[in-house]
Amino acid sequence: MNKRAVVLAAAVFLVAAFAAAADVTLNVQERVLANGMKILMIPKPGVPRVVCHIYFKVGSINERPGITGSAHVHEHLMFKGTEVMGVTDYAKDSEIDRRIDELMGRIYREKYWKTDGDQARIAAWQTEVDGLVKAEKAFIVKDDLWTQYMKNGGTGLNASTSQETTGYYVTLPSNKIELQMLMESDRMMNARFREFYSEKDVIMEERRLSENQPGYLFSEQVDAAFYAASPYHWDVIGWMDDLRKMTKEDLVAFHNTYYVPNNAVAIYVGDFDPQAVAAMAEKYFGRIPKGPDLEPIRTGEPPQYSEKRLYGSGPAPTSLQMMFHTPRDGDPDAPALSVLASALGSGGGFRGGMGGGSGTGRLYKTLVRDKQLAVSASAMSRPQWYVGVFQFRATPRLDKAVKPEDLEKEIWAEIDAIKAGGLTEAEIQKAKNQSEAMFVRSLASAMGLASRVGRAELMRGWRAILADLEALKKVTNDDIKRVAARYFVKDNSLTAVYTRKSGR
Repeated sequence: MNKRAVVLAAAVFLVAAFAAAADVTLNVQERVLANGMKILMIPKPGVPRVVCHIYFKVGSINERPGITGSAHVHEHLMFKGTEVMGVTDYAKDSEIDRRIDELMGRIYREKYWKTDGDQARIAAWQTEVDGLVKAEKAFIVKDDLWTQYMKNGGTGLNASTSQETTGYYVTLPSNKIELQMLMESDRMMNARFREFYSEKDVIMEERRLSENQPGYLFSEQVDAAFYAASPYHWDVIGWMDDLRKMTKEDLVAFHNTYYVPNNAVAIYVGDFDPQAVAAMAEKYFGRIPKGPDLEPIRTGEPPQYSEKRLYGSGPAPTSLQMMFHTPRDGDPDAPALSVLASALGSGGGFRGGMGGGSGTGRLYKTLVRDKQLAVSASAMSRPQWYVGVFQFRATPRLDKAVKPEDLEKEIWAEIDAIKAGGLTEAEIQKAKNQSEAMFVRSLASAMGLASRVGRAELMRGWRAILADLEALKKVTNDDIKRVAARYFVKDNSLTAVYTRKSGR
């Protein structure tokens, strides 16, 4: 690529966007590197510290049956070092790793490819693996990444994986941004997934702990039944069988596909010189080769056509959950659904906006305060990247012999009332005010600002969060009635009834 093309590809655009009613100004400086990586900078003069986040447009929805849980496993293993981090002698460590991989390949084939694998051979190979793992520990520097950041004033080193995104975070003194770019670009280019098998064991234990939480397995089955086709069907942690059988080759292929600069956004919020940060980004992130072009998720959620019901029992509290399929993030109907959830449940917002049960929402007033049929009642609208969901939740008053089905009838009565008359103007305005307040609060801290802007950039661009706020302000009662009539129908619903069983 010629020099002129590189300069044009990395041109800096300064955009000042305003949400006047909420008194919000976002001054975001953008740079797009030649390899497609986006750098967003929000200078905030004052305390000489900078929040440094990197977001990848990859999560559990980018997996497929057989490798579910890959994004979460990858998140863990990105802390295991590179050729120069986390190891004292890379050549010796790499040779041990190669031998471990070879033996584990034999074990996997004997254990999972055959119905009657030779247990004696598996045990012998496993003994060899255990010896190699013990020998490898002599070359591993535990928590090397975190130690280096801490020595340089770093705080808040962390990572997270969701259905749609993966993020890596650290906050550093303003004069240490270059360190972050050096270390994070090294992780992107040279990640070495050492301790893969032992880390998988850690994650499988995480899943076992989740399974032991009352109601977890029922909730997992509810989501799996609700999302029949789309990859929102499985939990972020993945199915246990996939975790057992996932290979390092699977993970390397996943990394090489999705953890590439053209699928990433780096965002910096704090006291810094944007020109200096842009130059450093060119130096470190700009050296990473562009990855393959990435196709959006293929499989959406088909129309449901028939009502679904699930019943379960166990040690968790008796509860009711009603779920309805709704449009994806950015759909024109999403703002009205968000206002409706806020008015019903007393919370509010957009792009994941939700209601609660604190006592001011219509559901709480009716079911908890006035009729005293429920302990709690809430509504939530979640417009995700490819599909949406609207949920009602309620916990019955068992001391009054109320059943979940009784609450279900009450919620349907409320839905029918909204279809006919909508909400009051006071309810609508209160919901809008709550949403604006939540929006402002989400941007109040440097970390909140980085998270909100960085994640938004991955899909629809960061300006969408302001466009969504403006769209929400324009919602009318006719919009409320229209979306209620369109989406709150039984053939578009799943009702989950969970009953606490004594003695379990």
